[in-house]
Amino acid sequence: MFKVLIADDEEFILERVKNNMPWKEMDFEVIECVSNGEAALDRIRACSPDVVLTDILMPNMTGLELAQRLRSEFPEVKVALMSAYDDFHYAKEAIRFGVKGYLLKPIIRDEFLELFQSIAKDIQKEEGQIPPPFFHHEMSGSDNRNVYVARAKQYIADHYFEQIRLKDVSERLYVNANYFSSVFKRETGKNFIDYLNEVRINESKKLLLHTDHKVFEISLLVGFGNFSYYNKMFKRLCGVTPQTYREAGGLVYTCREGRE
Repeated sequence: MFKVLIADDEEFILERVKNNMPWKEMDFEVIECVSNGEAALDRIRACSPDVVLTDILMPNMTGLELAQRLRSEFPEVKVALMSAYDDFHYAKEAIRFGVKGYLLKPIIRDEFLELFQSIAKDIQKEEGQIPPPFFHHEMSGSDNRNVYVARAKQYIADHYFEQIRLKDVSERLYVNANYFSSVFKRETGKNFIDYLNEVRINESKKLLLHTDHKVFEISLLVGFGNFSYYNKMFKRLCGVTPQTYREAGGLVYTCREGRE
């Protein structure tokens, strides 16, 4: 089944959309319900949904801002909007951010069915996409890893300190961004942005232990433009803050990539 995350700051709307729409009829499953865009982004990173259905007007991060972030970080995730306002400006912005559809509240069942049937077809089409011919011939050795993933990993290793987007890497590989994203996730078990963050965090660990750079300087040196986001990612992956890791000499904590 295709996984769906719903974001809306009105609890009764969340409940109604989750429980009253014919999800299973179209092979969809609602796996998460959140009340704002920031929470949605966190859960998307954690549970990798196929589709996000989000309200437009929410606190902290609007649905349009969320759609913009997803287009950059997770282009394979389909986004649909819902709103109580039939505003042309919203619709125009939605098109710009690659949103698949726009549902007006209260949501009409037939309009819901039409939109999600279309989204299901898009996902199935992408999953059945035939790779370019050389995909089958250029492999990276006996472990049979995909050549795209091997090249992407090398590019990240060489350029992790720069601004890197999945779209940029896929263009360098001359492959569709959505297709590359799904291949990368299948071969590595991680989303592209998660893998990139882990590389950056591991590089920052070396700098924390072997240089006198301030922590915020290190965050910039390894490619994090936002210091609070760096702190958040470091703690998520290593269980402690960068400062605590430095003070402990990196000897008692583990990260996803292995023991120090």
